[in-house]
Amino acid sequence: MKATGSMVGGALLIAGTCIGAGMLGLPVMTAAAGFYPTIAAFLLVWLFMTCSALAYLEVSLRFPGEVNLISMAGKILGRGGKTFAWITYVLFLYSLMAAYTAGGTTMLANILSLDIQGDFESRVMPLLFVAPFAGLVYLGTGCVDLVNRLLMIGLVVAFIGMCYLALHTSPIHVFKPMGDSKYLLAAFPLLVTAFGYHLLIPTLKTYLNEDIKKLRYTIIVGSLLPLVVYAVWELIVLNLIPTWGAGGLVEMLNSGMNPADTMAQSLEAHGPSITLFVVWFAFFALTTSFIGVGLGIFDFFADGMHFKHTKGDRAILSIITFVPPVFYTLIYPQGFLLALNYAGVFAAILLVIYPVAMAWHARYVKKIPGSYQMFGGKLVLVLTLIFGLLVVMADIYQQQGLLPIPHN
Repeated sequence: MKATGSMVGGALLIAGTCIGAGMLGLPVMTAAAGFYPTIAAFLLVWLFMTCSALAYLEVSLRFPGEVNLISMAGKILGRGGKTFAWITYVLFLYSLMAAYTAGGTTMLANILSLDIQGDFESRVMPLLFVAPFAGLVYLGTGCVDLVNRLLMIGLVVAFIGMCYLALHTSPIHVFKPMGDSKYLLAAFPLLVTAFGYHLLIPTLKTYLNEDIKKLRYTIIVGSLLPLVVYAVWELIVLNLIPTWGAGGLVEMLNSGMNPADTMAQSLEAHGPSITLFVVWFAFFALTTSFIGVGLGIFDFFADGMHFKHTKGDRAILSIITFVPPVFYTLIYPQGFLLALNYAGVFAAILLVIYPVAMAWHARYVKKIPGSYQMFGGKLVLVLTLIFGLLVVMADIYQQQGLLPIPHN
């Protein structure tokens, strides 16, 4: 019998998937609502994302062996459901890639102290950021894994250093934990993206040898880790950077610029040390996300379009994976938050609505036998579905300018 993997390893895999570039936008999107309402929103999104993850687990356990969302959607929801899932999956990954490319370009320019206002620089910088990662993905999973481990070490060191310095830094403004919770509505698509790890569940099923008890605990504990990190990150940023006024978080939101870049500028008042740690933490968070999503879309196209492992096919796959996000950055160089918000609506469809729809059909329509059923019966499925639909509506309303957005 195959040895069962470690719950600790599985939980860290979930946490590492969640903790990435998405968290950079969280304080900017939620600052006007205040710390306490934001933490309440974190808990609400964590609860429903955990429910949808357990629904996803339930569906995946109804099929033996290795499966993925696309194949399960085809078996349960038919050809139309499979096609829609395929399209949404591609749009979701490309939205993330576009956001990370836009953010990474400005961060790289900031680290190198380069000005990208000119036409030549604005065209070259996205290529300089993307090219090393495209080369790594082209070389294969082994190279990606090695570099990702180094980046994760950097992420942990930078986060610990940032927390330590934040505890020894006196804020230059009065921290007010309460704001106006109406401003949270626009942040929910981003929050869903920040708690998105569901596509790992089929991998975890194999890794933990379909041990239901271990899988449940791994999902719950693994998703609690980013919840804690997000809360600490939110507290640090709100303590050190004012919400309102010049250089504040609301001004950053309205500027549309990469939050990491603008946060670094605001933190200069606290000294170069904490600014340096925040900049490097943001860089490692973004690059670990970028390399993971890049490998994911590379493998997705390789499998879905039946590419072979020849050098020529891998070169074509690298172009398909990395060139569209570069074009997005050239057109919308400040489009980090915009792309993340679009990723949010696709995440709500893929990671909330689809798992619930598949679990419902598998249980009550096709009655596919399975070894596990999520708690709560129909009520929890319906409530989770409503949550997913509301997030999609919130994203649509936001894009049409119908949701309240704070202004100085």
